[in-house]
Amino acid sequence: MQLTAFRNHDQTEIDCAPGINILLGKNGEGKTNTLEGLSYLCLTKSFFGSNDSTVLQSGQPGFEVNGTLCSDAGIEYRVRAAFRNESGEKEFFINTSPVERFSSVIGQFPVVILSPESGAITNGAPAERRKFMDFVISQSSKRYLEDLLEYRRILRQRNKILLDAKLGRTDPSRLLQPWDEELVDRGARIFIRRKTFAAEFSPHVIKAYRQLAGGSESPAMKYHSSIPMEETQTEDEARNLFEQQLERTHSDERRSGTTMVGPHRDELEFSINGMTLKHHASQGQHKTIQISLKTAEYQYLRECCRETPILLLDDVFSELDADRSERMIGMLNTMGQAFITATGDEMLRGQVAWGGGNRKFSVQQGSVLHEEAAGIVQ
Repeated sequence: MQLTAFRNHDQTEIDCAPGINILLGKNGEGKTNTLEGLSYLCLTKSFFGSNDSTVLQSGQPGFEVNGTLCSDAGIEYRVRAAFRNESGEKEFFINTSPVERFSSVIGQFPVVILSPESGAITNGAPAERRKFMDFVISQSSKRYLEDLLEYRRILRQRNKILLDAKLGRTDPSRLLQPWDEELVDRGARIFIRRKTFAAEFSPHVIKAYRQLAGGSESPAMKYHSSIPMEETQTEDEARNLFEQQLERTHSDERRSGTTMVGPHRDELEFSINGMTLKHHASQGQHKTIQISLKTAEYQYLRECCRETPILLLDDVFSELDADRSERMIGMLNTMGQAFITATGDEMLRGQVAWGGGNRKFSVQQGSVLHEEAAGIVQ
């Protein structure tokens, strides 16, 4: 991978190992920026949700991220993301061919990201858990991503009609009808796909958590829909229930000026030993669940995409005790390519063999240097 005028990286080139790649350095040196560059290659954008202009190094006309990604089948893809400040436009290329729809790249190079911002999945509002769920499913299903993007567009239009009607004290029924039909159609498919995802994903979470924490704690994950999904098995059933819920909230929507029911109101609930995580878990348990979710995401995407995801792990050991850190490293040794940021490598000593398969890098002021090492680190 090469980073040019990207954050604090003037011109950085990294020859990555196929196993564990650890980026060592003090805070603010450019470790996380390196992971952000990798996310551009896999997702066309920053995993922080940063605007392209904020990623651009100050005073530079544009940035570039170039890299070669190799599939499990041995096929190489030369990927390039470039942004020009003057035009404000970004370009994305795969094997020199321009990509017109950036969303089409999602899932082609599956990636799993765990960063401090991932704490919002368990600590934040329901929207953060929906975001997590949508991101995982979207990488495994292009149909779902298309439905999700279209649903959001329809929802924006419908909410505008409702708000205009509220402010103007008019009846929006005639204007809402065509949007309602599209909302229900897309929403029903999203409901069903999320329900299926929760059932398929939950066993991966439970297994990963027990590997990290041992058998004394029993985690659970439950999908709560804004329609009674326990009664729903098919898209047609979901569509009928969605229509009924929209009809029931008819008056409330006109008073509030917003859509009161739909996938945008769903929730994903986590618990340990029957107690909700958000209100009863310790910081260590929150961190363990977050790592378990990302480990489960790795396993799930590997199965669904038939491709081994890249792992981007930013400061993952800061809130784990020694025992859980050791178990996590043991799991990483059995997985694919991983990029880890840390201020020190103490937690890896004696557990990782440095050499061709695993590499250490020192990051200082946007410069990444490969530290040659061999054998087991003491």
